[in-house]
Amino acid sequence: MPQTVYDVTTWPGASVSPYVDIGKVMNEIIADIKATQTTQTTRPGAVIYIPPGHFDLLTRVTIDISHLQIKGSGHGFLSEAIRDESNASQWVETLPGASHIRVKNTDGNAEAFLVARSGSPATVGRLNSVEFRDFCIDGVSSSKPYIPGNGKTGILVQTDNDAFRIEGMGFVYLTHALVIHGADAPYITNNFIAECSSCIELLGASQVARITNNFLISAWAGSAVFAENAEGMLISGNSLLWYGSIRLLNTKRSAITGNKFVSSWPGMVILEPGSDENLISSNQFFRTDTESSINNGKDDYFGLVHLNGNNNTVTANHFSYGVATQFIRPAGAVPTIILVRGGTRNFLASNNIVSNVPSRVVLDASTTQTKVIYSAEDSQIQAFTTNYTKVPTP
Repeated sequence: MPQTVYDVTTWPGASVSPYVDIGKVMNEIIADIKATQTTQTTRPGAVIYIPPGHFDLLTRVTIDISHLQIKGSGHGFLSEAIRDESNASQWVETLPGASHIRVKNTDGNAEAFLVARSGSPATVGRLNSVEFRDFCIDGVSSSKPYIPGNGKTGILVQTDNDAFRIEGMGFVYLTHALVIHGADAPYITNNFIAECSSCIELLGASQVARITNNFLISAWAGSAVFAENAEGMLISGNSLLWYGSIRLLNTKRSAITGNKFVSSWPGMVILEPGSDENLISSNQFFRTDTESSINNGKDDYFGLVHLNGNNNTVTANHFSYGVATQFIRPAGAVPTIILVRGGTRNFLASNNIVSNVPSRVVLDASTTQTKVIYSAEDSQIQAFTTNYTKVPTP
């Protein structure tokens, strides 16, 4: 039987120490897997294990095989922004730990891991069951808002794929933490992604993605989650902080449920044109002003939830607005909690709003057949259309 479990620190085939260039070692291991697993029915894949330690990555890792698990022994996250903005001379540790990869590419590539396999038709290039588990990808140094930042990407998946799993990972100081094209049933769970411009991006098209139980801490230039042309996503149980924003474009029949949002800017959930039949339910939204000096281009008319699609349901959410008057943009504005920007038959029901200043639910002129039921008091509902139904909160 060919070898199927590799430890980057003990594999005898490495041409360089993994502490010097773990990327080159991983590429050599992948080449060995391909050389020893050669027939269609005898390719079980392999495990590449990264023990605790600080490993430099000078060469991008290219993954073009299925059934590969790259795993460590802990996500090892440490807030590098807090370290860089503090006097850390008395700290016990000042670097991420556990299985810690420092992305120091010297090969001209921006990403630490590229997952791609060429082939025609597309099913030839399709990759299955690649897993990243329990290690830290660290961009080493960057500056807010991390776009352009250092331009580094943690994991870039370019090939159509099925059943990928990203679990227990740490991502820090990256412009793009995780970018997946053509995802079918990806499972992204229990990760700690922070001090990155964008945390999770599903591009091209995807279906039935699960994004659950993550800490997603994104800067004001990007999004915690961005998905385009997606079908049937489940985004649940996440804590989204700083600019905790989920942005969906042309995304249908997805559920955003049971998440905790804390953001210094509006636009915590944005449904852009073509986003229809989505459910936004049982989330807690808190708009605060901890970054009041920074304008990310979204003023308080934009809405904490911004809808521009059809047949979407917003129900049983709790909204807290706690921005001091002097930090409201533009000055003197009455903040919008939910903005129905466009679309027909959107349904708002049983939402609760707590605000330290007057606030509104707004229906723009192009909207039709919107229903607002027990989601705002009568004085809070501002409609620029007559084509709607309301039952105000008593």
